[in-house]
Amino acid sequence: MTDQLHFERPPVHMVTLALMFGTLPKLQTLDLAQLRVDWRESYPILRESTPMPAWQASEQDAVEFVRSGLSWPMALCSFATEAGDKEVRFQQDRFILRWNLCDGENVYPGYSRLKAELLAKFDQFSKLSQSVSGVLPEVKRADVTYTNKLPGMSAHQAMAGVLTGWRSDSAFPFRVPDYCGFRVSYDESELDPRVSVLIGVDSAVTEPSDGEFIEGSSLIIDAESQVESEDDFADRMDKAHDVVAGAFLEVTSEGMRSQWGEIK
Repeated sequence: MTDQLHFERPPVHMVTLALMFGTLPKLQTLDLAQLRVDWRESYPILRESTPMPAWQASEQDAVEFVRSGLSWPMALCSFATEAGDKEVRFQQDRFILRWNLCDGENVYPGYSRLKAELLAKFDQFSKLSQSVSGVLPEVKRADVTYTNKLPGMSAHQAMAGVLTGWRSDSAFPFRVPDYCGFRVSYDESELDPRVSVLIGVDSAVTEPSDGEFIEGSSLIIDAESQVESEDDFADRMDKAHDVVAGAFLEVTSEGMRSQWGEIK
């Protein structure tokens, strides 16, 4: 999960790396048309959709109506690979790279490679944005999210394990629930007070090649690192990733990591 954690069979199902920055109100989709040309070969699938809500609380306090004659808000643009294993998404206040496991055929490339691609593509995006707005996007937050699949382990079993340090099994007073899950959030992580972390467990169903459904669960770890003006945002993303890795070690057992083929 980190450069210090290596597994022969990593449980990673999805990784999302995101850079959040101050809104660029002048930016429009056509200003970034060159990205369609540059990325067509590796990311041929293009889609535009309704933009995601502003991530900054100060921008969410007021409702603004688009009046006749004003620029329409920029859409959320998504560039995806033909196989669907990677996707680049951006709008006026964020830039995202997402990797996900497709039918178990694509190998998890590792954090370092995903981060390198994110930074390279964000550099292209920033230069085009600067040519329109006159300023480079100012990154204010760096996010790292890992979703891990735990096949064969129900969500209530995973919840009991996480909450007790894998020292106790779950017990329900009646039948097994159709769905269960929980979220635990910390504004300040123990590893870095400027990184908040969320740990979640949810019910999940997987379908193997034989077509039989198997009960499972997902383990989600999300870290958000605040970026100050004097910071290198790439370093702050590394800090967020360190917090994710630390949390992963805290909420998994040695036996689980052994089953995933941990390489020490």
